[in-house]
Amino acid sequence: MPTTEREAAMGAAHPSAVPIGNGSSGSTADPNTTIVIGASGPVASGPSGPSGTPADPEVTAFFKTLDDLSIESPISIEEARQAITLFSVVNMLLAGKSTRLVGDVNKTDVLGILTLFYGLSYGSFPPAIKLINDDFWKAQRGRLQSLRDELDTLGADVRELERAAKRQFNIGLNTDVGGNVEFPRLFRRYVDLANDPLLALNIEAEEVNSFTDKEKVNRAIDLLVELKGIMIQIVRNLSENGSFAMENTNRNWASLQREALIVLKELGNARATKDADERNPYAVLADLTGKDRETEVAPYVVLARDGGRLLLLALQFYEKEQNSLEEYDRQHLIDVFQSGQNPREFLTTRMRSAATVLRRYPLKNWG
Repeated sequence: MPTTEREAAMGAAHPSAVPIGNGSSGSTADPNTTIVIGASGPVASGPSGPSGTPADPEVTAFFKTLDDLSIESPISIEEARQAITLFSVVNMLLAGKSTRLVGDVNKTDVLGILTLFYGLSYGSFPPAIKLINDDFWKAQRGRLQSLRDELDTLGADVRELERAAKRQFNIGLNTDVGGNVEFPRLFRRYVDLANDPLLALNIEAEEVNSFTDKEKVNRAIDLLVELKGIMIQIVRNLSENGSFAMENTNRNWASLQREALIVLKELGNARATKDADERNPYAVLADLTGKDRETEVAPYVVLARDGGRLLLLALQFYEKEQNSLEEYDRQHLIDVFQSGQNPREFLTTRMRSAATVLRRYPLKNWG
């Protein structure tokens, strides 16, 4: 609060004058003495005026110092960014994780890499997937072999990734570490707020529309207040639990998963079916891993893609707002969340797009 507002709040602009003593018995005060309630507390004034200064400079300086020191501590943007990458990486790992018997060893398979390579190499391909011809294997054999070799190297990271997933996001079945139970709560509330129909309003336009229910506009502003607070908490949570140490691991796994997804897309195109849905890369993944697409694959994929997008929007918001974290006035909120003339470009619109898909494919029992 600016100093002038502080002074007004403390009574400097309009001090309260309370007469004491009226000549009645029992009163020892001068009947002409008045107590002035000012910034520094009660001070006596006599006929000649106040004997104290209402806006005490020490008190004013105290409140100015309070105003200058933010309650919000700085965070590490880069650690939050690494946490967001990890969030998407571990969710894709959970979506596509299975096992494949290679010789006498059960190996962890990710996104069907081992199943594809060994299945096509030794004729033990999943019967649910039939190919038009052998062009897919000819075209993708080199890529699959490279992916298999890379997975052999990165496979040792799987256990640590699962620990990190539990520790940072309380997701997955790992029981080696304690889970961050706060993150799912914050994330779900973020999704709910982004999906709220009131935030689909063009708030500034509705404020000047004489036919609009102004109570709805006021509720929309209240939602923006909460949304800003939730986004700040999420980014802070990401920063506190993220780590620079994950940078190389994130990069390696993101590269592996990208290449594997391209293979799944090509496999879908090569599938001998007229059903377009069966050619979807995630339908292919479900058939490769034996998982249910709707309940065991899609929720993790959506968290990786649309959840990751929502988290990146929160981080970008924080970067722009880091010098205004405690500003919650009406116009500032509108300017931040709905800047520009095109509603399609509003931050609220972009968040809603991702949040709608997340609501359609919820991960059950998360948190």
